[in-house]
Amino acid sequence: MKKILVGVSGGVDSLSVVLYFKNLNFEVFPYFLILSEKNLIEKEKVVQLYKDLGFKIIVEDKRDYFKEKIIDYFIKTYRDGRTPNPCAFCNRLVKFPLLVSKMKELGFKKFSTGHYIRVDRGFLYKGKDKKKDQSYYVSTVKKDDLKFFENSITSFLSKDEIKKFVSGNNVEIKVKESQDICFIKDNYVDFLNENGFFDEEGEMVDDNGKVLKKHSGYYRFTIGQNVKIGGLDEKYFVKKIIPLKNRIVVCKRDGLKVKEFLLTPLEIFSDERKDLKVKIRYRNEEVECEIEDFKGNIKVITKDYIYGVTPGQIGVLYRDDKVVLSGVIEK
Repeated sequence: MKKILVGVSGGVDSLSVVLYFKNLNFEVFPYFLILSEKNLIEKEKVVQLYKDLGFKIIVEDKRDYFKEKIIDYFIKTYRDGRTPNPCAFCNRLVKFPLLVSKMKELGFKKFSTGHYIRVDRGFLYKGKDKKKDQSYYVSTVKKDDLKFFENSITSFLSKDEIKKFVSGNNVEIKVKESQDICFIKDNYVDFLNENGFFDEEGEMVDDNGKVLKKHSGYYRFTIGQNVKIGGLDEKYFVKKIIPLKNRIVVCKRDGLKVKEFLLTPLEIFSDERKDLKVKIRYRNEEVECEIEDFKGNIKVITKDYIYGVTPGQIGVLYRDDKVVLSGVIEK
């Protein structure tokens, strides 16, 4: 009997993958990682769910490893006045490497997850459900790790079809799915306050250096964020963050538009250079672009203006449904 390791969270997506491979007569081993206090709280329900279904679930506490790789990165990125993307880096540095490592330790040849993606001959593609597609977040994962990924039900079905599949197997989900950052309880500002960031009055200025108002900490802002200037009707947006001066530079919306920015490559899946589109945030639409190599970075030149390009975030280049490369936005 074929064996497979499946990374599980307790949600419907990863559960559907476990049931899918079970129905294909695989011996399936759910693998639950404790990465945060939230995961620890959910552990009992998740373990009970899979035990009730007759699976031998594997649970490992990797909170120290997660802190070193992700939480410390998250804090440092904000300290530098940039905006981190912990989910994308967690996939690259924590979840997928740990899945591959455990898979090899058990002597298996493949692993899977509940991500809405598809992998084919070493290339990463969007999943069928474009509203749930997670190729943006998985685009950072190393090719050497993805080569062990086995496509599953979430590669080919929509979220609604997944729910029907699970309910058709008479299984009740007991863990609430979350879209939030897993290690933050309430909001990221409170988290940063608990980890060495303190309120300090700074200046919010326009492009000419004119002080418009005061603020209580540069780390409370991200590029593109709408800010209210008392007494002014115009909308202003964060254009630049200067951490050493605790200064925020704001502008009107047109001041955010750019047609060029740089990426530091994370993972290059393909050398294709024609008919490309770029996505600079998970929820953003893709924009047609061209790319050029530039001093070790990649220069992205978009056909139309885009707004709110944010240093520290992930930029992903696509050709149709195929991921060409991913990188960290620099400027």
